[in-house]
Formats: sequence, structure tokens, C-alpha cells
Amino acid sequence: MADRPPSRRAGNGSRSGEEIHRPLYRSLWFSLGVLAARFLPRSAARGLGAGAALAFAFLRGGHAAVVARNLRLIRGRSVGKADSRKVYFRFGKTMGDYFYLGTRSAARARELIAERIGYDGLLAAYRSGKGALLLTGHLGFFELGGVLLSGLGFPTVILTFPEPDDDLSRWRSAYRRRWGIETLEVGEDAFSFLAVRRELARGKFVAALVDRPSPTSRISVRLPHGRLPVSTGILYLAIREEVPVFAVTVTERPDRRYRVWCSAALRLPSGPAGLASVEAASQRVFDVLVPEIAAAWSQWYQFVPLGGEGR
Repeated sequence: MADRPPSRRAGNGSRSGEEIHRPLYRSLWFSLGVLAARFLPRSAARGLGAGAALAFAFLRGGHAAVVARNLRLIRGRSVGKADSRKVYFRFGKTMGDYFYLGTRSAARARELIAERIGYDGLLAAYRSGKGALLLTGHLGFFELGGVLLSGLGFPTVILTFPEPDDDLSRWRSAYRRRWGIETLEVGEDAFSFLAVRRELARGKFVAALVDRPSPTSRISVRLPHGRLPVSTGILYLAIREEVPVFAVTVTERPDRRYRVWCSAALRLPSGPAGLASVEAASQRVFDVLVPEIAAAWSQWYQFVPLGGEGR
């Protein structure tokens, strides 16, 4: 339920996945990116990001091959190197926007959102006072959803695992805080479970990424062309606490502005939060998310190996 690659100790990393880009995952590079984008127009920041990402894809063929294999879970066997490079190209543009907005106001960030779908369900959840879980994937500019929620008056908390670099954890938390978004760093223990439960009890929206497996607890969901191991803890909590659950995505449109989409509240199994209930709930979430991913497949930023069965 967090927003960084799983640990290699869990058996998910590989030389062609996490470890190759791990040296780039440091606060120094993020700070330099924001510093450079401070003096650039948005188009230039996006262009530099796209160029750098494409160069990485050409230089790291094994890394690009991982992306192609992940895409096949959604698109089938026809995926090739050119398709994976489209993912890097779009990712570079997204990072250009991320850095560009690093020194801009929340109002400027919200100007990039051209389309908003699903507000009524979120408003009803907020008025109920029970909080809500917002589940998304590594799709598009998912960080941008938080600035919209805070602008609508919805208190929002982003769940994250500790970053590889402690300074980066602080950097990203400060980045979100400028937009009125909180960050909750969690692990795989009961204390983290209680911390999330406490935020929901305060009526907050808790957002989490669900399309990568947890190091310790995972199950397998069906995708159009394979199976994907995903984390289970956050949905266990949702069933147990009877919290409203929504699937959300933030994807870029052809006009370079963004579409924020939110599903209706998902119908999750009732009763005890056992394994069968959590499996059914996980599949329900991905049945809703997969069409969104398929429609914007070049914005599905999955750079670590995903295939395999759940444990």
C-alpha cells in the first residue's frame, strides 16, 4: 500500500528492475530536477524529461524489457520495445510536470486538471465522517489527485513505505505538504495498521497504490493476459472497518492537461475479513482499474517485474 518498489529481499526485485534505477532514486536528483524546472517553461521541462527517459530506455535494454513484459499483462503478446519506449517517453513528461510544479502554487497545479469525474461519491463519503480509501495504480500523474482533493476541502493522507533515502522521504513529504496533503509512512506491522485506522477515524481520505505486491502479504488477481500479485493489507482494513472504497486515476489527455477519474463506491464483500473476502475485494478493485490502465497503457509506470502468482 505504498508508492515505491518492493524490497528485493521479498523476491520481487531483479538486476533488470529495481537495482538499475535505484541510484537515481535520491533526494539530490529530485532537488536538482525542481531547481532546473524553476527557470523553465512547462514545455521545456517536459521535453527534457522525455529526452532523459528515452535515453535511459535505450541504454538499459534489460530495464525496458521488464516494462514490455509488464505491459503484456494488460495488452497481450503484441507488445514490443517500441511500446515500452512510449512508456518511458510519457514518464519523462510526467516527471517534467512533477518538477515544474515543485515550485508552483497549488492553484497552478489545479489549472492543469481539465476534467473531473466522480465528485459526488467522494462528497457523500466525506459527509459521512467515516473517511474513505482511495486506491490507484502507478498510472499517470497520480500525485496530482491530492492537490484536487485538498482544493475541494477533503483532508487527504498519502500512504508510503520508507524511501531508500531518508532525505527523499522528507523531500517528498514536504512536496505534498505545500499542497495541503499529508504523508503517512507505513510498514508491514500492526502499528501501521493502527495508524491508518486512526486517520480514517478522523474522517480523512487515505490514498494508496495497489498495483505492486507487498513484501510480506499478497494475493494474485486476474488481468486480461495474466495474473498480478498485489498487496492485501489495505483492503483487509477496508472490509473490517466498513470504510468506503473508491478507485481513482489521474491520466494525461491529448491537450496536455489531466483527467481525474473516480469510480462509484465499490461494493466489497461483507462479513469477516478473511482471505476469500480480501481476494474478492482485490479482484473487484482491479476489475474497475484495468479499463483505465488499458485506455492509458503508455502511462502505466511499472519498472519492476510484476508477473507471477500471489503468495
